[in-house]
Amino acid sequence: MDANTQNVKTAIRMLVPGGGFSITGNIQTESDYDANVIFENGASKPGWSAVQPKMIDAQWGVVRTERTMKLDQCDWTQLGDVPMTDAKLEEWQTYRQALRDITTQSDPDSITWPTSPA
Repeated sequence: MDANTQNVKTAIRMLVPGGGFSITGNIQTESDYDANVIFENGASKPGWSAVQPKMIDAQWGVVRTERTMKLDQCDWTQLGDVPMTDAKLEEWQTYRQALRDITTQSDPDSITWPTSPA
């Protein structure tokens, strides 16, 4: 399942908690959604226009998870007993702030990640 289809799945779960549904193929467009999302037990299938904003929310969740992982991987740089120059410490602090600011970018599908000073 591609990332966009996974975001559709997450979006539907937000809109219809506990709703039984299946996805039979990848979803890139509204027609893919109409053809490939099948609801069980007569649950109401949310329209594409309701799903799209939730897909964006889901993708921001993916971005935040990756950001947290990147921050966790360099937590060690902020410990007081790590031998590094003040200049290198400042590079790491700048990198970590850029990671924290990642959600100020406008498109969660096109993130420009900062380069680690490692």
